[in-house]
Amino acid sequence: MKYYSTFITGLQEVVGKALKGYFDDIKIVLMLDGLVVYETNRSIKQIKDLRFLNNSFITFHVLKKGDKYSPPQLINKVIQQSVSIANLPSNALQDLFSFRVIASSENQLVSIDKKLLKDIENLLSKKLKLKIDRSNPDTEVWFLARREGYSFIGLRITKTPNYEKTLHQGELRPELANIMCLLAELKPQDVILDPFAGYGAIPLECAKSFEVNKIIAGENNKKVFKILQEKIKIVKQGMVVGRWNALNLSSLTDKSVDKIITDPPWGIYNNKTQDLTSFYKQMLIEFNRLVKSNGLTVILTAQKDMLENLMKDFPAFKLLERYDVLVSGKKASIYKIKVLENK
Repeated sequence: MKYYSTFITGLQEVVGKALKGYFDDIKIVLMLDGLVVYETNRSIKQIKDLRFLNNSFITFHVLKKGDKYSPPQLINKVIQQSVSIANLPSNALQDLFSFRVIASSENQLVSIDKKLLKDIENLLSKKLKLKIDRSNPDTEVWFLARREGYSFIGLRITKTPNYEKTLHQGELRPELANIMCLLAELKPQDVILDPFAGYGAIPLECAKSFEVNKIIAGENNKKVFKILQEKIKIVKQGMVVGRWNALNLSSLTDKSVDKIITDPPWGIYNNKTQDLTSFYKQMLIEFNRLVKSNGLTVILTAQKDMLENLMKDFPAFKLLERYDVLVSGKKASIYKIKVLENK
């Protein structure tokens, strides 16, 4: 079956590698910045379980680059039958009873003429045998136009939570936390540390989606730490949490951690005056002390120039990969750093 999925922009290489790692039969048909089209015989449930993707769709139709249409034009083509809607296997609509139509152009939702909307809803309702529900449907049929010139029609199979309601301010989305864990190349014997755990997005995602030996999560803010303590109660595998100063982790011995995955303070969300340069330098000193030789550190930060300049003072740090992303509209980068042998 052919699917298309959206993901965090800037991460094409990571997503492509991850898809091939999960599904050995996968064929990537098209890779755009933030969207991938692929074919696989794996089940719809297996696609829905891929936590590094934002949303996934069964592909009804893809119009190639150059055949650029606005969503209303695309809808008209379906009504006029010049663009066909692919037939779905019987299990694709299992447990689905209602749908609505969504139109999007260059990542912005667009309105649809009332008559045009009614016509396409009636056509799709007959074909899919689903009821029309514009307020709270089980699924959605998307008409999507991309700025690269491609257009897509697809049936949404995932339902993303309203993160504004479910996440605390500054808390990473699970998809981004999962990507960072993937970059860390986690293994069952690994000891993982997040010294800036916050509300636990990274350690919790690590525990939910990966098999590791031990997860250590530290947070210095008393209020946030209490929330973190409550959240880890749902975790089955062992996790150690402590209210620690991430710049002085004296309770952890030298070279005791295989991987650090973390989102340190960026210094741009509050008005407090702090010497970020000395903060980041002390952070790197601790990371250098704690991470085993040939271990990995994955860091998300908006302080790109500062981090890269400071790394020059640490010969043991080798930058393997950097990915520029947007986090809540802020420009940031994910760094994958190898810790070379240092005596």
